Amino acid sequence: MSKRFIQAVSVLGVSAILLLMVAGLAARSDIANAQEQDESTARRTITVSGTGRVTAQPDEATISIGAQITAPTLAEATEQANAIMTKVLAALKAQGIDPKEIQTSTYNVNPVTTYNEGEPPKVTGYQVMNVVNVKVKDIANVGKVLDAGMSAGANYLGGVTFGIADSSKYETEARTAAVKDATHIAETLAAASGVKLGNVISITEGVTSAPPPLPYARSAADAASAGPVETGSLEISTNVLMRFEISE
Repeated sequence: MSKRFIQAVSVLGVSAILLLMVAGLAARSDIANAQEQDESTARRTITVSGTGRVTAQPDEATISIGAQITAPTLAEATEQANAIMTKVLAALKAQGIDPKEIQTSTYNVNPVTTYNEGEPPKVTGYQVMNVVNVKVKDIANVGKVLDAGMSAGANYLGGVTFGIADSSKYETEARTAAVKDATHIAETLAAASGVKLGNVISITEGVTSAPPPLPYARSAADAASAGPVETGSLEISTNVLMRFEISE
């Protein structure tokens, strides 16, 4: 057998193998494209977001109350502030406030400086501020607690904030409302598009907004006599992202 014949046969064999490989790759490509199209068709979806909001009444309050004293010397200012706070704390406890619900929030000591033209700054006294945060579990007693503290000698009132001790119940209600809202939107979109809504594929919850404390401003003078306190209401909200199948 001649060398030329052998070479020709070899070339034909390699060509045939290459043709088979190309055909195989083309077939795989067609199969992959078909699978992608099938998956795309199978995953026809509607994606929507929903929001849930729940309004709740506060069930606890935090009062910021204390003494702010200015005196010629630091010792005098400290002594006077301490004397007032001793009476204030006793009055708060007499109102049934648990000592564990009273926490010092501020204790500042600052020099009082006088500035005169042509003279160096001069310290003429000291100011001491001693403030506690008092948690009141019974909203109805907020006015009485304020009155007791101010009557005992407190001359600083940082304000009153209202909150919810346990917001988990309302957060659950907000989530339920958010899912219902998203489902309603998806149903509306499906009906408008002439398709049927299928099963839920996925649900993703966004950030749940816990109620921030609701501030209530009241001056020290106004707090000297107990009066009605309007607590207002707090809003808990959340949002969800839902993905639904489109069923034929």
